Amino acid sequence: MGWFRDKVESFRAQRQLARQIQPRNFKKMAHEIRELAVLASQLSPRGKDIQTLIRNILNEMDRLSDLADRPEFRKLSTGKKILLRQGLLESKEQLLESIESAPSPTERLQ
Repeated sequence: MGWFRDKVESFRAQRQLARQIQPRNFKKMAHEIRELAVLASQLSPRGKDIQTLIRNILNEMDRLSDLADRPEFRKLSTGKKILLRQGLLESKEQLLESIESAPSPTERLQ
């Protein structure tokens, strides 16, 4: 009976991975990261380097969103899609940390 449980778990893991690397999920992540980048640009100091970095993030997320609609994206290997997903998750985490560490616009608590 153990081999059957292993097969079912393996099947579930494959299905979960397939859902994670679907193009629509990449588009959703790109949209979320884009929104976080816009928020970070509003909260961060007006440093030229930071604003350039945020502008690059916005451009890359637009490109990724366009790429996810193309048939070439579906032809990418599963490994490359997994690496891309991990990179997006790391970028999202870094943006969240940047937003959380941004100085408060006022001294008073709201």
